[in-house]
Amino acid sequence: MPSPPGTFDPSGFLQLAASLSWKDGATEAELRTAVSRAYYAVFLHARERLAAGGRINPTGRGTDHELVIGALRSLGGPQGDQVDKLRRSRNRADYNLRRTVSSGQARQATALAAAIWPRL
Repeated sequence: MPSPPGTFDPSGFLQLAASLSWKDGATEAELRTAVSRAYYAVFLHARERLAAGGRINPTGRGTDHELVIGALRSLGGPQGDQVDKLRRSRNRADYNLRRTVSSGQARQATALAAAIWPRL
C-alpha cells in the first residue's frame, strides 16, 4: 500500500537498509545505519497500518514503540516478537559502541524486516 501524496513512504528506509547491508566495503557506520533503518521501516509501516485500522492511537513519543509491538502481539502471530527483535538490534546498533555490527548482522536485520513487511 503506497503512502498518500505528501507523506514519506517508510519502504524507502528498507531499501536503504538493503543497499547499505549489501554494499561492498560498508563501514561500520553504514552497517549500524542499515540495522536502524530496517527497524524503523517496519515500525513506521506497522504504526501507520495499526492506526489506520483503529487499533492504536499513536502519541508521537517513544512509547509508540511498545504500543506497536503490544498491538502486534495481541493480534497473534510472530510479528510482534519479530519487530521487538529488530528493535533490540536497533538499540544495540545505535547505542552500544563497544559492540561491532557485522555485515551479516545488518543483512539479517534487513532480511527479517523484508519478511515482516507484507504481513503487517
